[in-house]
Amino acid sequence: MARTPQQIFDHHIEALIARDVDELLVDYADDSVLITAAGVAQGTAGIRAAFSQLSAALADAAFEIKSQTYHEDVLLLEWTLDAPAFAVDGVDTFVFGADSIRVQTISQQVRPKG
Repeated sequence: MARTPQQIFDHHIEALIARDVDELLVDYADDSVLITAAGVAQGTAGIRAAFSQLSAALADAAFEIKSQTYHEDVLLLEWTLDAPAFAVDGVDTFVFGADSIRVQTISQQVRPKG
């Protein structure tokens, strides 16, 4: 049975907070795309590389969801991240497909502390 967009996202966040890249990749397919200002990561191998770099930066960081707005298979997410050396305000867009995240965009503003 296919998961709903909410179920996929809930699993995605749990894996992200746990910094478990293998579990995070369960939510993507071989044709999924992750788009950021740094570039485009395609497929699970590209997305693995992008999140492997990100998970190191998330050490000792507190993640908070500010808002979630769903419309059918699309989610707009506003979030913040608070780490010892920096804070981040971010907005992600998710487009869900058959039991996976088909497209995710990440836009973020990083503010150094101190």
